[in-house]
Amino acid sequence: MEKIEGINKVAIIGAGLMGYGIGVDFVRAGYPTWLYNTREETSRQSMERARKALDLFVEAGMMTRTQGDEAYGFLHPTTSLEEACEGADYISESVLESLALKRKVFADMDRLCPPSAILTTNSSNFTTTRIVSDNEIKHPERCCVAHYFQPPHLLPLVEVVGGEKTSPETIQRTCKILAGAQKRPVVIPIEVPAHAGNRLQGALGREIMDLVNKKICTPQMIDEIIMYGFGRRMTNTGWFIRNDLIGLDFSYNAAKAAGREPWEPIKERVERGEMGMKSGRGFYDWPDFGEALQRRQDMDLINLLKRDSEEGKL
Repeated sequence: MEKIEGINKVAIIGAGLMGYGIGVDFVRAGYPTWLYNTREETSRQSMERARKALDLFVEAGMMTRTQGDEAYGFLHPTTSLEEACEGADYISESVLESLALKRKVFADMDRLCPPSAILTTNSSNFTTTRIVSDNEIKHPERCCVAHYFQPPHLLPLVEVVGGEKTSPETIQRTCKILAGAQKRPVVIPIEVPAHAGNRLQGALGREIMDLVNKKICTPQMIDEIIMYGFGRRMTNTGWFIRNDLIGLDFSYNAAKAAGREPWEPIKERVERGEMGMKSGRGFYDWPDFGEALQRRQDMDLINLLKRDSEEGKL
């Protein structure tokens, strides 16, 4: 991990389901981090959760016990927003998903934090512009979305999305800070409600509800289909890599056979002779024709098969 120069204090505003895990990421990277909650009881729970999360990293061999204890010592629970914001260089807001509440919190953070501080929201739905526009924000250029996925300390992806007035420097520095904490920032250049990841999850969710409503599948069937089927391979291949693996000509020919024109990005590649891994190029370049990736996928899948067999699930 790399601690970024100039970031000496991090504040997590709303250290509940998501916030405590975001705090764990930052203390693992060596940043003194303040966890703000409105109640003492919630703060106590956040610290307990953070302790368990750090213990898990120790158990997995990713930290020593000494490092885990040192990281825990970087956490500072508080019920004072002023204390959390005072002198903070980077702030992650993760309060309840209420636009009115987030707007109020951002106005408070803008007032209380140093002008140089970066203010980020972990909102799963609201855009930066909706939160800061007409909200008495003096420094909208330092505000952006930095959206994590639950559990945030175990999933690397963070969607970074600027608003209409966000400066390029804010996006670049946010990504640098996140990458230093071993996150995988993905910059989304256009604001849309729910960003990208939740829109993808939402599309799957709508189809799931339709299948259940029509009594085609039970909830248990849906979970088994995902957990024992395509969900397993997606961790290695996503969607576009998967198409490269099976061959873009497969999707091309399937569309033609169904009387449809292939999707233009696939059509263009196939007609240029770019079939995916088999040809060395598709949506990605594959100088080894995908051998390394396929080997990694196969090993991951066989390890899951072994676990399922040992647990009596198969």
